[in-house]
Amino acid sequence: MAKTTGLDTRLYVEGYDLSGDANSLASAGWSQNLLDVTTLDSSGVKRIVGEASGQMTVNVWFDAASSKSHSVFTSLSGKQPTADQTVLVPMGSAVGAKSAGIVAKQADYSVDSAPGSAISGVVNYSSTGGVPLEFGTMVTAHDDTITSSTSGSSVDDSASSSSGGSWIYQILAFSAVGGNARWLVNLQHSTNDSSFSDVISAYVTGVGAARGEFTGTLNRYVKNRVVLDASSGSITFAISYVRD
Repeated sequence: MAKTTGLDTRLYVEGYDLSGDANSLASAGWSQNLLDVTTLDSSGVKRIVGEASGQMTVNVWFDAASSKSHSVFTSLSGKQPTADQTVLVPMGSAVGAKSAGIVAKQADYSVDSAPGSAISGVVNYSSTGGVPLEFGTMVTAHDDTITSSTSGSSVDDSASSSSGGSWIYQILAFSAVGGNARWLVNLQHSTNDSSFSDVISAYVTGVGAARGEFTGTLNRYVKNRVVLDASSGSITFAISYVRD
């Protein structure tokens, strides 16, 4: 894959598209503790891997409009959010682009204002739930909008894997009328890019986001399929997956 710019980066937080308020992804990554297990008969340090942690820092512009940066970073209520936040950052506009995803506590939110300049802000996330930040692959082009049951384009990962994995989905806009008034969101896989089966699925009934895990084999080709379980509706969504 060729080197790339940050021009096609997006920011999705708990089902809210904050891309128009963010001005940079300052950092996104993980770290792991290295535990010293040096023994008496060693001439150099020995280490084993300990706990892993993830972090993400986003620089934003202050936007007090409904469902924009200020209201989301203050839990839509003016207060610091305490619940876990699911954050997804697609780093490219095409299916198959890389992504950074994290389930995290929002560590802080601060704003900076000076005469003659726009009000800016900084948000820091720290991973929680025993899962560090994950670098994944998008099966949507940033986000996709559909009005009927639709399969996405597939990603060719060249080979299968056998240790399971995870996905993150963000539901950015939602409507469903009649029937069960919901959509079924699927991650699917295939050995031949022709016959696909479900890997992991979730029914969604509104704007929001979640991370889920699956076990076993993930075949070479991966795509999304979203099914309308209603008489009519529309949905805007983004999906990323990670192989373990």
